[in-house]
Amino acid sequence: MSYLDKYIIYNNALGKSVKGEREKDFKQFVSSAFGDSPSYYEVLINNNDTLVESQVVDDSDTKDQKIIVTIDYQIKNGDVVDWQQDKWMNILTDNMANTYYRGILRLCCGQLKWVDDEGEINKRYFTFKSDPATNFGIDSGNIISFGSERRTLLVSFDEDTTSFRKDDRFIFDARAWKITALDNISIKGISIVTVQEDLIIAAKDNLELEIADYYDHIADYKINITNGSFATINKEQTLQLNVNVTNRNIPVTSPVIEYTLSDTNVVSIDSTGFLKPIATGSVFVTATYKNVSTQIEISVTESTAYSYTCEIIGVDDIKKGRTQTYTAKFYRNGVEYPDESKFSLTDDDGVSITNLATIGAQDSVNNSCSVTVAQTLGYVRLHLSNANGLATTNKRIRIKPLY
Repeated sequence: MSYLDKYIIYNNALGKSVKGEREKDFKQFVSSAFGDSPSYYEVLINNNDTLVESQVVDDSDTKDQKIIVTIDYQIKNGDVVDWQQDKWMNILTDNMANTYYRGILRLCCGQLKWVDDEGEINKRYFTFKSDPATNFGIDSGNIISFGSERRTLLVSFDEDTTSFRKDDRFIFDARAWKITALDNISIKGISIVTVQEDLIIAAKDNLELEIADYYDHIADYKINITNGSFATINKEQTLQLNVNVTNRNIPVTSPVIEYTLSDTNVVSIDSTGFLKPIATGSVFVTATYKNVSTQIEISVTESTAYSYTCEIIGVDDIKKGRTQTYTAKFYRNGVEYPDESKFSLTDDDGVSITNLATIGAQDSVNNSCSVTVAQTLGYVRLHLSNANGLATTNKRIRIKPLY
């Protein structure tokens, strides 16, 4: 018996007419009936911390499909419901005259995992649109050269899954799959993704994490304070920290850096890295972006003492047989100043002469040099010092394959 039937019987018993709009009374009646129902549950939707009152009932011929009813939450297509220790996706929603909402839940089969354009890992639960056991296909030429099963998946359509394109690859069920068709309009809020079994590529796919095209795509953030690792200022000076962030050796535009201080009594710092002294002493400033951090030690003194640091700017990897250009910056008490550079190369131990790379050209005034690597894979170190040798640093460079 539906809620409406119960409501009509209830009001008839009281001698009340149910004609006309009685939405408010009806909703109150439905809400009060929720708690007395044996199918009443409080569920989590889309991993939200707030529990949603609902009824979940078995109203189908398959154990993998249920009906959910909510009152105070408008369930939507693509919502993922935590119920009975499983994940269920809502694939069809009915708005019952703005009084309650009814949806069809289908049991999720797993998660699609992929690396986005920024190298971040994304995950979305999915369910099958139809029975996967019959979805087999044949490769062109009527010859099956490898497994050619097909699956039709239902995934929530959102700001992340809008990036799906044909030929994107996933790993689930211990196999690789490639998108062959996409339909984002037939069911509002849901993307219908058709995939076909594909070959596992060991050099690209991470089978343990079940992420296709993982290697060389996963984020590799590096953060660097170009003022150096140590700076000294007096109580009357300020200092602007200069921080750069790269992802797979590509600069990140306008990164949002979080700054923390080991002692807030010595200096203050704002969100841009602008530092003001408060009292004499030493403090460590930590700059953090996503999951990577770096530090600089700041010493606040009564009078100025000079400290010199330097930085090599350039990539950490060079493909064998190729040439890359590197530049230098010099800092005095954390502030950039002009100086003359001297570059040199050693083996990875930092001391021995190397045969893996050479410095082709060096400009000490413009602070640049070119490094050409040989055909042998390995590591070298590029060293930098200023004119008086008070500032030194080095960069480890990997010689990697062409492909």
